[in-house]
Amino acid sequence: MIRKYRYQLLLLFSLLFGAIILQSILSNYQLSEQKKYESDLLKKHEETVLRIDTGIDVYSTVVSSLRAFIENSIEFPTEIQIQGFINDLIEEINFKDSIVISWIDTNQVFRYSVTPYQIDPNKLKGKQVIDLRSNGEIEKLDSLMYMDSIQLFHPINLLEGWAAFPFNFSARNSDGEILGYIAPVLNVKYLLNYPYLNNNDGLFMHHFTIGDGIDISREVVYDNTKIYNTKRDKEFYKNFVKDDTYFIYSSLNFYDLKLRIGTAYKDKPASESSLFWIAYFWYAVLCFLSVVTFIQYWKNNRLTIEAKTSHNQISVKNRQLEHNVKSIQLLIKEIHHRVKNNMQVMSSLLNLQIRNLDDGESKAVLRDSQRRIESMALVHQKLYSTEDLTNVDVHEYVQQLIFYIEATLDLDSNNRPVKELFVPSDLFLPMDTMIPLGIIINELVTNSYKHAFTGENPRWIRLKIEVNNSNYQLIYCDSGPGISVEINPSESGTLGLELIHILADQLNGEVYYSKESSSCVTIDFLSTI
Repeated sequence: MIRKYRYQLLLLFSLLFGAIILQSILSNYQLSEQKKYESDLLKKHEETVLRIDTGIDVYSTVVSSLRAFIENSIEFPTEIQIQGFINDLIEEINFKDSIVISWIDTNQVFRYSVTPYQIDPNKLKGKQVIDLRSNGEIEKLDSLMYMDSIQLFHPINLLEGWAAFPFNFSARNSDGEILGYIAPVLNVKYLLNYPYLNNNDGLFMHHFTIGDGIDISREVVYDNTKIYNTKRDKEFYKNFVKDDTYFIYSSLNFYDLKLRIGTAYKDKPASESSLFWIAYFWYAVLCFLSVVTFIQYWKNNRLTIEAKTSHNQISVKNRQLEHNVKSIQLLIKEIHHRVKNNMQVMSSLLNLQIRNLDDGESKAVLRDSQRRIESMALVHQKLYSTEDLTNVDVHEYVQQLIFYIEATLDLDSNNRPVKELFVPSDLFLPMDTMIPLGIIINELVTNSYKHAFTGENPRWIRLKIEVNNSNYQLIYCDSGPGISVEINPSESGTLGLELIHILADQLNGEVYYSKESSSCVTIDFLSTI
């Protein structure tokens, strides 16, 4: 059973083994791709954290430099002096309008507010901080006036329409007198923009939180306070509906404010699943082609075996047929040989009869009959003496027939006419055509030898056979006076002439006589092939 279906089982095991190998390759590829994705994500996250950390250093430098400028001034700086210092400080860092510096006195009243390009653009002078900040923050700010540290509060949504990090430190004159505090407010966007400044920012999203989980974006602080900015950050992580499991998180200490940074893919690369489907599809195609090829091979193999069996059977049949054909050929040859022998027996009997007759006319009649029999016997002799049992070589037959006629007429070499034979060497005719045609030629030649040659006139005969497809034409001429063109064969009283017309009818032929330059008989006939 197993031996019978061994090739089918081998194909099945090969396809299963191939499927296992393919699955192993795809699994390894999937694992390597997963590691690559995780590596790329980790690399992007580390780069993001590093960039944010660099931005924090820039913020710290700006605030520290501003504090040092104020403390080292001989007199407390004016709005114009602070504005000039800020312009020099941020010239290389592209802050533009992303910073507002305010001086609030000890009564929590705005004394002045400066941007790099404008003085008090939002009309804050004279306003109370209590209108903008909570009581808790006011208390912290009151305490801050007497401290030497820089304090960073939670990010806020500004009236100016952007989210900001509010820094605060004590404001004192050169004598150390407390004048209130300085409140530099820096744009959140400047810091959070760092992760989006490279080429692959379209692949990743970032999640930023402050303190107890307050979400911030480059445009808004989501702490339930009033939002003045009409813009929204298109890269805000909530736009992509991804939960925390997609993110890698790290935290940075930002002036005692905990900044938590998360990084994730916006969309998982689609190449993985598509590659799997493509691989499985082509393996399925390969399996299908393998099965089809095997089935075709199996069918061809069966057909080959059947063809060999049939070929062997046909070979046996052919050998049997060849043997039968040879047997039939031998039988036909034997038949022709016996017919020829029988005719010769008849010819011999006629010859004996001729010897016993004294009447010359009777002898002549029997001699004519004997020649006719011999012309038919010659056809059978030609058939059994050659491999072709159905067709006779006409050229050779005519030569031998004329030779036999001359021999039976007992003509010496001086009385024999000149013979012009124009018979195609490749002309072969069947027995049914050759027998009547041979008797006709026998009658014509015998008649010429008996009656045409008289006196000293030239002696010649001309026999020509022309072929045009299945149409044949026998043209026989001699140097004798010929037969009258007006003669009626049925009334001529000549057996030979009457026999010529009867045999021509058998050949579906017509007989024509002419006596122009020579005496000629033309017979148009059809072969019985």
